[in-house]
Amino acid sequence: MNTIITISEYQFDAAYPLSRNHLNPQASWTIGNERGCLFETYGAELDFVRSQDPRTVWTLLDGDNGDMVLVSGFHYVNRIGYLISTRPVDDNQTIECRIPMNSADE
Repeated sequence: MNTIITISEYQFDAAYPLSRNHLNPQASWTIGNERGCLFETYGAELDFVRSQDPRTVWTLLDGDNGDMVLVSGFHYVNRIGYLISTRPVDDNQTIECRIPMNSADE
């Protein structure tokens, strides 16, 4: 059985450090002055994401009410892009992180 765990952005950042997108110097999802971490949903970037341990893949999704949702694993529907963490998600877990886009939600 798969357990769904909801975490905050802060908890995500602390628990799942991200790999930089070495294929695209203009990748978004930057941290500080370093290269971005978001991988595209097509081409060489998608091929790279598919070659990674699935437990380290995260899908950035369009969520409800204009928010975004970051979900562990490889997903297709409503995807914006992919992130790769340096730490895998435990087996039988799905991690979700809601990212509010409206400052009133923060």
